[in-house]
Amino acid sequence: MQRRTVLKGWLALATLPLCLVVQKVQAAAWFVQAFEARHTAEVMTALQAQAVPVSQNIHIEAPQKAENGSVVQVEIATAQPAGSVSTLRLLADANPTPLIASFELGKQVLPKVVTRIKLAQSGDLIALIQQTGGQFQQQRRLVIVLEDGCAGSEREEPFASSMKMRARPLEDGTVELKIIIVHPMRTGRSKNDEGVLMPAHFMQLMQVLLNGQLIVAAQTGTGISRNPYFTFYLKQAKVGDVIAVHWQDNQGFEGQGQVTVTQ
Repeated sequence: MQRRTVLKGWLALATLPLCLVVQKVQAAAWFVQAFEARHTAEVMTALQAQAVPVSQNIHIEAPQKAENGSVVQVEIATAQPAGSVSTLRLLADANPTPLIASFELGKQVLPKVVTRIKLAQSGDLIALIQQTGGQFQQQRRLVIVLEDGCAGSEREEPFASSMKMRARPLEDGTVELKIIIVHPMRTGRSKNDEGVLMPAHFMQLMQVLLNGQLIVAAQTGTGISRNPYFTFYLKQAKVGDVIAVHWQDNQGFEGQGQVTVTQ
């Protein structure tokens, strides 16, 4: 019910002018219970995903060994067609808070996402998908982490953000959308040069609109790497279409940008 309520809220936003969407994003619900859960079992309970079967149709592309746990590129994909998967989620079983991200996908979006994440220690990555009919499926992949990516030290700098996007058609007609958002994505477990814990500062909400229609509603936690990176694959998009992106973080900062699909 939480997932459905959030998606309905995001869909309502898609009918508003873009200047109003950014203001209304603040009212969207970040799934606190799931993102702040300390164990994978608690996340699954919050998502109402119990006794989830493993599916060989779900693929996780990730390194077998991650030398730097603060930046690990991961791709989650399934061969199912666009419109068949309503939600795609990524968890790291050994992270202090396992749920990394949740992506509500519109019918125009293939169930395939690329992002970069933080891993605290060796453990399973879990791809959890929910089909439009409500059924859950999962796949797991063990990643060996050589250096903790969730703590350590960071330089304390004034916050400033920007966004870069690129949208281009691929040979199969699918449009590849790449997004990079400059953001510190602090977990609340890292320290500054004086050894003092730095407060958590991370992006929580992001929406992607194609010609004003909401196609991706994302919620993210502290497990996404610094300067969040995402790749989505869109059907029913073409050269000349306009894609807009809006985001908000846990401290109330927000940003927006747009790109036109070009060859």
